[in-house]
Amino acid sequence: MKPWKLLKTEYLVDAPWLKVAKETCELPNGKVIDDFYTLWQPDWVLILARTAGGKWVMTEQYRHGTGKIALEFPAGIIDKGETPEQAALRELQEECGYRIDPRLREDDKGKASKASRTGLDSSTTPIAPCAPGSAQNDTVRFIGTFPVNPDRHRGVFHVVFIDGVVKSGETHFDSTEDIESLELSDEELQKKMADGTFNHPLQIAGYFKLKLSKNF
Repeated sequence: MKPWKLLKTEYLVDAPWLKVAKETCELPNGKVIDDFYTLWQPDWVLILARTAGGKWVMTEQYRHGTGKIALEFPAGIIDKGETPEQAALRELQEECGYRIDPRLREDDKGKASKASRTGLDSSTTPIAPCAPGSAQNDTVRFIGTFPVNPDRHRGVFHVVFIDGVVKSGETHFDSTEDIESLELSDEELQKKMADGTFNHPLQIAGYFKLKLSKNF
């Protein structure tokens, strides 16, 4: 099986947050499609953040696409130069006011000191974000990268798991954001999935991808 050949691209919408393109494509059998439409949006990160007490950090905010208040995991666009892990830590603080428990950072300092005495690499300590596809750690884990819609959407989203977060109380909303945060147990979250209160398909897929990952 061979991929299509892209012959021409015409942008109908070319904005910073959305691009809509009309593409002319040649199929392997020689047939030409003159009007295949594709979408592009910036890559974003899904943040699966769990407190030391085992509860998930969730958000509630208005979504204009559905015209409803939505229950979701925190998520956000990855800024230029950021890794998904860095974006996840930043967005979690800005949108929800959560960060990694400072006690974990103190433990990490001790491990780094011990590593320096034993000749171990301190970059393997738990809170250091790992690049996509690299070795995992206990506190910030890159779970994977997934297409938003393989049929027509050019963008991808990344899934990052952050374990052991605490409320710091400091949020930094954009001027258009109005977000409330809450905590749900795993049982409560799955009940919200079952009754349709939590119905974001990409986020639910990311959650179960984490559940199926090693050492969760």
